[in-house]
Amino acid sequence: MTNKKDFSDYVLEKKIDAEVSEEINKKKQNASTYVDQVGTNQQTQGSATKQMANQTTQSPQQFQQLLNQLKNQTQTQQQQTDGQVNQAIQQAINALSQAQQSIQANQVFYQMNQLLDQSTKQLQQLNQQNQQPQQQQQQQQQQQMQQSGQQLQ
Repeated sequence: MTNKKDFSDYVLEKKIDAEVSEEINKKKQNASTYVDQVGTNQQTQGSATKQMANQTTQSPQQFQQLLNQLKNQTQTQQQQTDGQVNQAIQQAINALSQAQQSIQANQVFYQMNQLLDQSTKQLQQLNQQNQQPQQQQQQQQQQQMQQSGQQLQ
């Protein structure tokens, strides 16, 4: 009985660990997706910069306007990228927090099972100790009845 319970506890513990690992992997994958999107945005920005540089005119004012426009675009894209990276980092932190909570809950569950097993063993020992005097008393009563029966004959 105890071996079955230990095995089922072990299986349950492994199942919980697998679920926690799967959740962490999902969160990591989401973070990777955000990082990939950031890389794509930066590549797009690079090609736009090349196109604008090729289209520059000889006028210094137009060149300065284009330069300012590029700076503004770069700043905007950088802010968007920073926001996406921050969001990915926050999601990863949340995933790790959830994993930590799951691990802590699993540890508490495991400790409770150990205490329950200890209590069960103690109850079994007490039950055995209690049964011994009762068995002795029953044997004494049977002997007395046998002796009484022999005296009557």
